[in-house]
Amino acid sequence: MLILWDMNDYEEILDLMKTVAEREVRNTSNIFSPTDYESKSSGIHIHPSNFLLHNQILFAENHIDSRAKAIYTDGSKTDKGTGSAYCILENYGIIASWQGKLNRSNSVFQAEILAIRIAIEAASSLHQPIKIWTYSLSSLMAILNPKFHHSMVREIQTLLLSHKHIHLRCLKAHVGYLGNECADQLAEEAITKGDPSLLPKPLSYLKSEIKSSALIIWQDNWNNRETGRSTQDIVPRVSNKPVGWNREEIMFVTGHGTFFSYLHSFNLRTHDNCSCGEKGDPIQYATKCRFTLSWYFQTPTVSLKLQWLKNILTNNLSRTRLRLLMRFIRDENNLNVEDNN
Repeated sequence: MLILWDMNDYEEILDLMKTVAEREVRNTSNIFSPTDYESKSSGIHIHPSNFLLHNQILFAENHIDSRAKAIYTDGSKTDKGTGSAYCILENYGIIASWQGKLNRSNSVFQAEILAIRIAIEAASSLHQPIKIWTYSLSSLMAILNPKFHHSMVREIQTLLLSHKHIHLRCLKAHVGYLGNECADQLAEEAITKGDPSLLPKPLSYLKSEIKSSALIIWQDNWNNRETGRSTQDIVPRVSNKPVGWNREEIMFVTGHGTFFSYLHSFNLRTHDNCSCGEKGDPIQYATKCRFTLSWYFQTPTVSLKLQWLKNILTNNLSRTRLRLLMRFIRDENNLNVEDNN
């Protein structure tokens, strides 16, 4: 099982990516190449004494539709793909716009950051103070962070410091502002009509691809291994989410516990019979053993045994009785003796 959360180091991700790519995976043809994904920038590229973007980025300014020239940006993502756009408004009309069509693997954050960067490039040729409005708070917070590792964010930081007449402002989303509505519509249309914009895939997408391939490997191993078949009948599909069983329930399903059948398989007992004379396995203790009469379950037929187990593990009362049974077996010395007498 591969645990893929809380991995922030790019080199560690690449190592894991290489490991998964080298494995033979059935029913998948994923090929991971480091050049297809974002690279991680490190360190501070602008000296703190020169990082004076707080004067150009504000969050609290109230927006009012006016005739003044302003730029609005937006990013959009649907099942069909990802789009990025900006529009320049003056006198309540669009005088210029841009639409970029990104790959389905690209994130909304990438789309919004790209729209801001293209908008800054367009505003850099204007020789008048101009405001760029976006409702992506995460983008503005990233731009204000001098240690943020995203390469495009760092490009934006450099551009802003070189063009003091450009200001970024935060806009409340979907509140009826004309420029906001126009940018939102352009971003949605860009998913199918925009100019192709090639961006590397985000590391979050890389993690999801690795996770998907790892689950395929895990499922393949789970389907074809020789051990654990009783558990595989109940849990046929692997998952990184726990099934919610406690220790006693795991003992019952797997048969791994203080059962004579289990101890005998490791030559820790000379036989596999319980003190009652029957084979000491979990099913026998749960349905036949005279020492566990207080926790009996109805004996299932062979054809319904699997459904019987599933019903026990999904019923709260049955699970409580099962836990008490397993604790009794674990603690009761009379069941764990060598001599049947």
